Amino acid sequence: MKIDLPVGTRATLEEFIDAYTPHFLMKYGYREYSTPVPLSGRRVICRSVKTKYGEIIVHDDDVLTYVGSKKWAVEQRKE
Repeated sequence: MKIDLPVGTRATLEEFIDAYTPHFLMKYGYREYSTPVPLSGRRVICRSVKTKYGEIIVHDDDVLTYVGSKKWAVEQRKE
């Protein structure tokens, strides 16, 4: 059974990460940048998605909407 990410799917980054594996999301324009950590593997230092304007860093509480063609719409958190 092949699972696809439907256009219009909307959630916070944290909810996407809880619902899908990073490997699955990477097929849709999501990226994780990590650094090696001795004796414990790797640590993610930032996450990003592709938008129609280019790649943008996203945070756990940013709201993402998948718009298709490996592109996302992002509503960034207010600080």
